[in-house]
Amino acid sequence: MIFEDIVQHLQEIPHIPPDRGKLLYDFIIETRPERILELGFAHGTSTCYMAAALQEVGAGSILTIDNEGARSRDPNILSLMERTGLESFINPVFAERSYTWELMKLLEQQTEAGQTDPCFDFVFIDGAHTWDVDGFAFLLADRLLRPGGHVLFDDVTWTQSECAGQDWVEAVPEEERDVAHVEKIIQLLVVPDQNYTDFESDGVWAWVRKKPASHTAEDRSDVVASLYARSNAARRSFLVRRYVKRLFRVS
Repeated sequence: MIFEDIVQHLQEIPHIPPDRGKLLYDFIIETRPERILELGFAHGTSTCYMAAALQEVGAGSILTIDNEGARSRDPNILSLMERTGLESFINPVFAERSYTWELMKLLEQQTEAGQTDPCFDFVFIDGAHTWDVDGFAFLLADRLLRPGGHVLFDDVTWTQSECAGQDWVEAVPEEERDVAHVEKIIQLLVVPDQNYTDFESDGVWAWVRKKPASHTAEDRSDVVASLYARSNAARRSFLVRRYVKRLFRVS
């Protein structure tokens, strides 16, 4: 499905605006992942942008996981799948408590005789946005990500204090509320990991690539930078470069 068609179904639905949807769509068209893992789908907007790109290239599938509460969203992912006709590309899982438990089950399925067979080419982490959940989720997803695959983090600088006044925020220790948890995950778990390279961020999204298994693998080291360069909504700027320096703690 071409982007102009899918955006007509999704442009009014949270939480991925059309400019972000186009970047995600183009990434899928460019890299053609066979299997995608999405952690946190909310309404299913990002899921459908990715599925539309898979339909356009003619292959691929998405395993997307959120909690049971996502069923009550209006619209929910099931209605969006039906509306867009993309059911054959999407496998939604409604976890009773957390997608980290579902990742454990995936690891069990993919592990034999102490060896895990990675099965995903792209992982999109856009769920809890907390250190304990998504930090652990990254470590688990890493075991399932094939060499050369990409990880995308959403809401890099988001803090829980932005939802001040809500009961769940008040239950969080005060020192955690003003910290961008996803940023800490990237700083302390992703960047120091020597298996990851090709970091790109615009301060909202952050991309990183798992190193290919060999130097002879297809070179996709500049794919994300190229997509940003072509995007009117996310062009390179001094602010973006300054943000990347801060994330890497470069003076």
